[in-house]
Amino acid sequence: MASVNIGKKLREARLQMNMSLDELQQITKIQKRYLMAIEENNFDSMPGTFYVRAFIRQYASAVNLDGEELINYFDGKDLPEDVELAAQYKDLEESRIQIYEEEHENRLFKSLPAIILSLFGLAIVVVVFYAMWQDQKANPIIDVPESTVTIERPSESSTTSESSSSSTSESSTIESSTVESVEPTATVAYVSEANRLVNMTATDVDAPAKFTFTATTGNSWAGVIINGAYVFQYTVPAGQTQEFEIPAGTTEVTIALGASEYMDMKLNGQPVLFNPQDTGIGERNIVITIAYKQ
Repeated sequence: MASVNIGKKLREARLQMNMSLDELQQITKIQKRYLMAIEENNFDSMPGTFYVRAFIRQYASAVNLDGEELINYFDGKDLPEDVELAAQYKDLEESRIQIYEEEHENRLFKSLPAIILSLFGLAIVVVVFYAMWQDQKANPIIDVPESTVTIERPSESSTTSESSSSSTSESSTIESSTVESVEPTATVAYVSEANRLVNMTATDVDAPAKFTFTATTGNSWAGVIINGAYVFQYTVPAGQTQEFEIPAGTTEVTIALGASEYMDMKLNGQPVLFNPQDTGIGERNIVITIAYKQ
């Protein structure tokens, strides 16, 4: 097994996020005793190697670490670097740099006469151009006419009329586009709550119905249950969003949330305010009855 301390790496990441083992258990749905065993590198107490890998991935995802990298450590794939090969590569790289610098200096030295000649030619061109400019300034080719040109400005009344007409047209266009764009896609209402089981209704829902789960300041877990079975499960890291479109014709759905205080949920873009009474934090099971738009 790899020399990397997987448990220590995961525990330090959890502590940096100020997350307790109880909160981690709510997010990952892994029993607390197994989480403690992982942090102690006591993998022999796990049900089997398959569960060890799965639990490491879930733990890593919850604390924003690369689960696949930790699995590679667990499988012993973090082989030490060949120090001698690295030294040889460094010497070869230094030799290439030295050769390049020498060649660059030789090219610069060989091209120096051409550079000096080019600068000399450029100086001659600048002197000739300056002499021509001075001569043209003293004897202009085109004489400035003495006559003046009068430009008539439009009257204030016509300008005001055109401005008013333009403003009216723009205003009507903005109002028209605003009216057309505002159209609700669903009406979601809170009904009741008992022992963290929340009942809600959603009416005038456009099909297909899509749930959007956004974790705010902390990691959260979301699951979608239809007909008694999970059809979607995901740990949403803080600041990220996951979407799930429920099957057509579904009239009742249960949303299971872990660390629900960090979850912002929407149905077809409409907020699902599942805790308006502010009854606490932690897990929530939200049963939503759906009526589609006719």
